[in-house]
Amino acid sequence: MSAPGNNSLGRVYGPWKLRFGTFEVDLRNRELRNRGIRIRLQEKPFRILELLLERAGDVVTREELVQRLWPYLHVNFERSLNTAVNSLREALGDSSRHCRFIETRPGLGYRFVAHVEEVSDITFSLPAAANTVTPTTFGTYEDYLKGRHFYEKMSEDDLRKSVAHFESAIVQDAYYAPAYAGLADAYTSFAFFGMLPPVEAGSKAKALAMKALQMDTALPEAHTTFALVKASFEWDWAAAEMGYRRALELNPNYADAHHRYAMLLSRMGRTTDAIRQIRRAQELNPLSLTISTEAGWIFCMAQDFPSAIEQCWKVLGIEPAFAPAQYTLGLAYERLGMMEEAITEFENARTCSGNNPVMAAALAHAYAVGGMSDEAVDILRVLEETSKGRYVSSYWTSMIWTGLGAHDRALDEIENACKHRDVWLTWLHAEPRFHPIRSQARFGHVLKLLGLIQADSAICKL
Repeated sequence: MSAPGNNSLGRVYGPWKLRFGTFEVDLRNRELRNRGIRIRLQEKPFRILELLLERAGDVVTREELVQRLWPYLHVNFERSLNTAVNSLREALGDSSRHCRFIETRPGLGYRFVAHVEEVSDITFSLPAAANTVTPTTFGTYEDYLKGRHFYEKMSEDDLRKSVAHFESAIVQDAYYAPAYAGLADAYTSFAFFGMLPPVEAGSKAKALAMKALQMDTALPEAHTTFALVKASFEWDWAAAEMGYRRALELNPNYADAHHRYAMLLSRMGRTTDAIRQIRRAQELNPLSLTISTEAGWIFCMAQDFPSAIEQCWKVLGIEPAFAPAQYTLGLAYERLGMMEEAITEFENARTCSGNNPVMAAALAHAYAVGGMSDEAVDILRVLEETSKGRYVSSYWTSMIWTGLGAHDRALDEIENACKHRDVWLTWLHAEPRFHPIRSQARFGHVLKLLGLIQADSAICKL
């Protein structure tokens, strides 16, 4: 069952058991469980959870919560409500700063952001799938596929749903390795989207990827995910390539391994090999919006902007609001000097992504190089304020300062990104927007720390 929106989960006709992430709520018996273990939760926090689940995806105002908890009483319950919400967050292992379940909407109330579904106890047996383990229940496999579905949509809300489904699959079958690999992929994307600091996301992703690989060393998904972790968080390019090659030995027709291998090669500047790999990924999975969009990105890194534009418009013809394609299209237009078109696409990407800092920074850079410095500085100020509540990558603020011509400040931000092990630095060698500071010694020093300058020769020796 999808998040019910405004539809009430009435006690007469609605489900009695709901699941989100690793948690299950039994509304009849007033119980909250995590991985089957009962969590003590007092009445008021439980009633808050109940109302948030009834309205999952929508904002529930503080006034509505007060009315649910203390009906017909006309006194100030602000402090008591805060205490109850904090107790609920503590029980869920959630926080207001890096929310997985309960999002605070300042001045309004709260919103339950995780995917919610009805619990089904019905199980089925499945035939073994090629190159993957057989889940013990139909629900396990269904949740895994849903996790992959939401992961492919590449938005913050959908990534949270993806995590919830992968975690649900693991609850049902703790030995289902593909779910661990999927969850590691999702946490890696959390780092790229700025949803978690890179060190925190990397720690989670690495542990999950290692677990998947330990469970099944013959699983292509596990090798592909482990290679992604090696490249994104550890900057171990040789180990990453070995992982992708192993995955393709196990399954030469695994599209995602070709796709991610292509992205690694593009980072290294091995353009011809990258294009060959991404083309093969498209042949194997022609309907993947992510693969086609990142084909456009690889063409951008290869300075083939007309091909990038062609790829992006194919994606947008299928899904007009796909922010990653809008963003990549904006970059291609910008590099061709078509600034009006570039700014339009970056504005679209910022809107469709829910004002994600990456998209906002790309727009600010376009403003800066397009002579709209005041607008670029305005976005910088917004990102600085945003960073008080969530991770904002210094890689992207560096790009804005580069566009503004403040090269020393841009290099300061690059070095700060390096201190934070920022995942976006993996593109530093290939990214054309850093061309104005590429000759600076400090820039070269960061490339050496990343192992990017020597990476070509090191990998070619494998």
